[in-house]
Amino acid sequence: MRSTALRMRASMLLAATLLPFSALADTVYLQLKDVGSDVDAAGLAAATVAERTRYGIEEALKTSSTQAILMDPQHEGAPDLTLSAKVTRAGEKYRLTYLLSTTHEPVRTKTLSYEFVNPSLSDRGSVAMAQALLSEAQKLETASQETPVAAAGTEEVPLVQADAPAAEGPGQDSTGRELESEAPRRGGGRTNLDLGLALGFNSPSGIFGGELEFRVVPKLGLNLSAGTGAWGFRVGPLARLYPLGEARTSPFLEAGMSFNMGTKSTSTLTFDGETEEFTTEKLLTPVATLAVGMRQSMGPMYLGLRVGWGFRLREDNWRTSDGRDPNLFDALDIGTSQHGGFLCSVTLGVSVF
Repeated sequence: MRSTALRMRASMLLAATLLPFSALADTVYLQLKDVGSDVDAAGLAAATVAERTRYGIEEALKTSSTQAILMDPQHEGAPDLTLSAKVTRAGEKYRLTYLLSTTHEPVRTKTLSYEFVNPSLSDRGSVAMAQALLSEAQKLETASQETPVAAAGTEEVPLVQADAPAAEGPGQDSTGRELESEAPRRGGGRTNLDLGLALGFNSPSGIFGGELEFRVVPKLGLNLSAGTGAWGFRVGPLARLYPLGEARTSPFLEAGMSFNMGTKSTSTLTFDGETEEFTTEKLLTPVATLAVGMRQSMGPMYLGLRVGWGFRLREDNWRTSDGRDPNLFDALDIGTSQHGGFLCSVTLGVSVF
């Protein structure tokens, strides 16, 4: 008799221990109901989004630990959760918003939003979003089985952006690229630090040089340009004002200084069979520059163009080695190598972070 009682107590204890785990392992019945689209692109039509969503869930279930069944619209019986989707425009991008909702009291909801550039949903991106949906569906269903609180909870997942390089994982966009928070980042024009190589004429970065720019705030960048020019090595601090902030195509107004460190040039003349060399010293010359330009974001890279004018702040910026007056060749060399006047440049670079 005592042995039987002990066995009954052990069975009851085991059942009580396993009960929470059995609840977690219950199958979640999910049904895709309303799918809408405000976008004309065929790749984001309502029917296409519905088809890609079903595909993503079916593929995600093959590797997911979540026990779930995607019910057909004609399936008999009520689902545990319903899923709806809506596609809208978000500036130059597209936004896909999913809404998960429990069908029993207390009603709990969860919203997941994704932004992407391409007007289509790739296989990898569809599976990645489905993995996130299944994870949130399991959380909602588990929470609904707990003791109800005074009021039903409604939660929203922060908006995620698709602006980073390709990566594997649950947080990806429709093209399979990694999703990250809405904090400023590169790709859609977002940048904190730019590093580029430049070619130009009379520009602050010289004939060939580089540029380093730090974006203090979305509308203000501090730039350091340096390179080689006809008047020697030059370097200068600049400031850029971006009226549109961190936009994909962003015009800017630029003002700054360019310090030309100077160099020497030598000309050779022959008179009556005798050769003579003439040396001209090109001295340190500051130049104020004012320009307008445009920065075009291309994923992690960017293209920069600018045109403007340089105002030379020193005129007596050369001397001959022997104190002589400049000859015709000296004057021509000095006049054509001075930094000042019309300037232009093109820059190709990368947003470091």
